[in-house]
Amino acid sequence: MADINLSDELIKDFIYSMYRKEVLLNLKGVVLTEEDRKHLHEKRDFVNRLSEAELSDIRSWVLDKLKSIEQQERN
Repeated sequence: MADINLSDELIKDFIYSMYRKEVLLNLKGVVLTEEDRKHLHEKRDFVNRLSEAELSDIRSWVLDKLKSIEQQERN
């Protein structure tokens, strides 16, 4: 597997992007309501509070999944 650099910022950005996608998929209207914005701010704050250990665990999980997929492709 190619050497992949998953920085803390990249992981945070990915997780927050998933939360943002969830909010946008669940929109009832065309624009974000104040409740939608509040929900996104809560998710952003959650992501920003992830500790180094939590980010390391997430990074390891992602890399393990990528290695597993690569191994399946080889077989």
